[in-house]
Order: sequence, then C-alpha cells, then structure tokens
Amino acid sequence: MTLQLQTGTAAAAFKMTGGIYTLTTLELHSTNPADITNQLENMTRKAPNFFQQTPVIIAFDQLSPEQPPIDLYQLRHSLQQFGLILIAVRGGQESHKQDAMMAGIPWLPSPRQRDREEDEDSADNVETNVVIMQKSRTTTSPAAEAANQTQTPPVIQKTTLIEHPIRSGQQVYAEGDLVITSPVSSGAELLAGGNIHVYGPLRGRALAGINGNSDARIFCLQFEAELISINGQYKMPSASHNSDPLWGSSVIVSLEEQSLHIKKL
Repeated sequence: MTLQLQTGTAAAAFKMTGGIYTLTTLELHSTNPADITNQLENMTRKAPNFFQQTPVIIAFDQLSPEQPPIDLYQLRHSLQQFGLILIAVRGGQESHKQDAMMAGIPWLPSPRQRDREEDEDSADNVETNVVIMQKSRTTTSPAAEAANQTQTPPVIQKTTLIEHPIRSGQQVYAEGDLVITSPVSSGAELLAGGNIHVYGPLRGRALAGINGNSDARIFCLQFEAELISINGQYKMPSASHNSDPLWGSSVIVSLEEQSLHIKKL
C-alpha cells in the first residue's frame, strides 16, 4: 500500500508506504527485573554485538494476573543497555495497558484479544451467515459440492530466485520459498514464509517459516550462519562454531518438537 499526499500543486513532502518487518518479541514469564537482566547478560555474552539496535516488543501474554507489576521505565532502560530498543508492549491485563500509556509506549492487543474483538464485531452477521449456509445446502447437491471442491485451485506460493550475492546490511523477503544461488554475507538477512535454499556460503541470518510454517527447512552448501530460525525458534551457530563439527559443511536445518536440528546433507 502506498499513500501519496498532495497539497495544491506542490509535491508532497512525504509518502506513506506499507512494509513487512521482522521484530523480535520478548515473551515475559517473570516480572523480576533481576531475572530478566541475568538472562539478557547470558545471551549477549555469547554474541556481544548481535542485539545492537534491535527493535523489540515485550509480550505480557504468558504472565498470570498474580505476577507483580513491572516498571516499564526500568525495563526500557535495561533493554537499552544491551542494545535492544523497546518499541511496543503486547497483551496482558488492563493494568499493563495503562502502564504502557503512562510510559509513552504503544500497546498492542495479543492475537487472542484481536480474535475476540473480531468475533464481537461480526456477531451481528451470524444470523445472516447461517441462513446463507442453510440455503446453499438445500439448493446444491452433494455431487455438485464435491465437484466444486475438486475444481478449487490450490494456493501456490511463488518461489523467489535471486542469483546475485546478498551483501551485508541487505534484507531479502519471500512469501514462499527463497532460493539464493550466490553467497550470503555476514550482516545480511533472509526471510521466507517457506523454505530457504542457499547454494553457496551462508554467513548471515536465515529465518524460514516466518508466517507460522513449522515444516519449513533451511538448506545451504556452506554453513557459517550468524543466526538460523524456523517458525520463531532460533539458534546462533556462530557463537559456538569452533566446537561445531558441521560448521562449513552442507546442512539441512529442520524444526522438530520445538527444537532446531542441524543435519549434514
């Protein structure tokens, strides 16, 4: 979506465009500031520069109502010390929403809250929908319904093919599978709703199945990745590459039982 604004005959000073960005979500299971700081210290010790200038969303979805409140001012300051930039908070109780407003931090509803609001908005249409469904049952034979189902074309995700090197700082997004036939440099980022194939060195970040596809895979001929991720589960192989026997090899990465597995091709 692109929205271009005009004032009289003068050219617009800006235009508004829609885009897709990958944001890191910190799902809180504790509101204890010491616990949060200790875990951040352990993570950044393995990769000191990995989180620099990383925008994050704090999710309160998994916190129980009995958890003590958290100081968002202190939390934002702690995140900044580790290079993380707090841009919004998500979900939680009404008190979390009020605290976010007081701290000047945007609040976002959790997926469950959005679904509930959408259900309420569509409640007035339920009776109409039922009538339409009943009418379709009485006017369409089972054979015709089966024929309609077989004629419905399957949804095919387009494969994106890139034949030039992906340089540091570049980001590539594919709605379906992503195929790279050239090297991927450190600092580059690959994002795909499906599988990622790299027919060369993979030294940057590769995030497959970003739209919820846990069956996605990552394939590469030379495994030297900074970060790999499938459906939100991630590893930072570069932090322990000295002890990794598959470092530099041809590998396949899969997600099994919420854990990433790296195997030799």
